[in-house]
Amino acid sequence: MGFNDMKKSSGINKSLLEELNKISSGSTKSYQDDRFWKPERDKADNGFAIVRFLPAVDGEDVPFVRIFNHGFKGVGGWMIENCPTTIGLTCPVCEANSELWNSGVESDKDIARNRKRKLQYIANIMVVSDPKNPQNEGKVFLYKFGKKIFDKVNESMNPEFEDEEAINPFD
Repeated sequence: MGFNDMKKSSGINKSLLEELNKISSGSTKSYQDDRFWKPERDKADNGFAIVRFLPAVDGEDVPFVRIFNHGFKGVGGWMIENCPTTIGLTCPVCEANSELWNSGVESDKDIARNRKRKLQYIANIMVVSDPKNPQNEGKVFLYKFGKKIFDKVNESMNPEFEDEEAINPFD
């Protein structure tokens, strides 16, 4: 870009002005990722849907990923980040939590509990039935779930009793 081009474009850009107006009016974009599916819950906080876990994509060994993250409010605001231990690196938050926990002071332990890493899994799913949002049926989404659902998946693959048949939910 030459100097003359810069001079021509130095005026107020219409798209820049529109974006500034949106931000100043308080209407900002949602942080929700449309690639992820969540069951819609009722007033009693119950959700119902039928989903099918999909097999691993080509080039991957397992059909899900395991992610650790931290989410807590500190002095300067919220800290919401994936934990570096997810990819085998050291995490300064985890290290600070260890120091707080090992101090033996109960208030320090409370801080460490609040800042501890949380475990989540993400897998590809196909929505078979979604009564609250039928437009999602037959579509493929990412699904973020916690330890309880992962334990149910694991139990189906590794039954407790010998007379139970192992089921691969990712098949």
